[in-house]
Amino acid sequence: MKKVLLSIVITLCMMHLSAQNYPNIPNPGFESWSGLAPTGWTTSLTGDIINISMKHTEFAYLVQMDFGTKTTDAHSGDYALKLQASTLVPPRGPVVTMPGVAQVGAAGEFVIDYTVIEAFMGLDSFVVDWTLLQYISAEELGSVANIFSKGVPFNMVPTAVKAWVKFVPQDGAQDTMSVWVGAYRSGDAHNIMWGDVPSAGYGYAEFDERMDEYTQITIPVEYSSDDVSCDSLLLIFVSTSITSPKEETLLYIDDITFEFDYTSVSSNEKVSMRLYPNPAADYMVVSLDNQADSYELTVYDVNGKQIKHLESLTADTRVAVNDLSAGTYFLKVQQAGNTTVRKFIVE
Repeated sequence: MKKVLLSIVITLCMMHLSAQNYPNIPNPGFESWSGLAPTGWTTSLTGDIINISMKHTEFAYLVQMDFGTKTTDAHSGDYALKLQASTLVPPRGPVVTMPGVAQVGAAGEFVIDYTVIEAFMGLDSFVVDWTLLQYISAEELGSVANIFSKGVPFNMVPTAVKAWVKFVPQDGAQDTMSVWVGAYRSGDAHNIMWGDVPSAGYGYAEFDERMDEYTQITIPVEYSSDDVSCDSLLLIFVSTSITSPKEETLLYIDDITFEFDYTSVSSNEKVSMRLYPNPAADYMVVSLDNQADSYELTVYDVNGKQIKHLESLTADTRVAVNDLSAGTYFLKVQQAGNTTVRKFIVE
């Protein structure tokens, strides 16, 4: 009987730890699939190329490019995401190779004039020169922006994103995979590529080393301020070089996790306060030097999950912590438009 109970306790603990590793992001291990796409992710490019002329007739050309497939070659669990470039063969003109893109959240469709595509074709007819996006009009640029996800709800800016990947470049070729991270407090995060939305945190990393076995990569996130809160997060994986995509390069992605180590946040506190006792067992006291303006406080665990929230506070506040498990937590205090984050420990 004791062995059975111990087994149940261990199982519940492992489930708890697993849940903590994946806060707020859908399908981080790519175990759930909706048809050909991983649930909660966009791994395709869809839209219309218009005004294609052939024999004095104008028509539209539907584009459907799928980059991701389900694979049983996983780091853990049953499945992982295999990402690969795809080619577009229009009714006329050169073949276009697009890098494989996987982004969390849902993306829309684009409508673009074929003459615009011709305008930013590079000298190599088999790749797109992305530096020539400047030739697209504002209206068309907005349409192209629809192919980027608006992200998913997220409440804290991570300090880093981690993932287990295999990166297998095309035989005999040098290639580069990349990862983009953007955390936002408001607005449409799908404008990350155009820089139109102020970010709360941003990260970008490139990897050009071949990885035949699953390897954990880390993408550090830089903060725009001491305020580590956000509304949404956009995460994009690109399988191959954007400027010179290789169709046969493969990128396997699995087990995405986040770090929330706010000891790296700037120590120049905007809200002057005392926090005691620390470590705490039953309660802690939050005492702000400025007692004239009301403030609010939020407690988060190490994975960014909100535990407590109090607002409209005007004096020293006694916060009960005897209902929290022993470990590390973060206290965010906001007052008069300023924010400070402190780490504390519950014994």
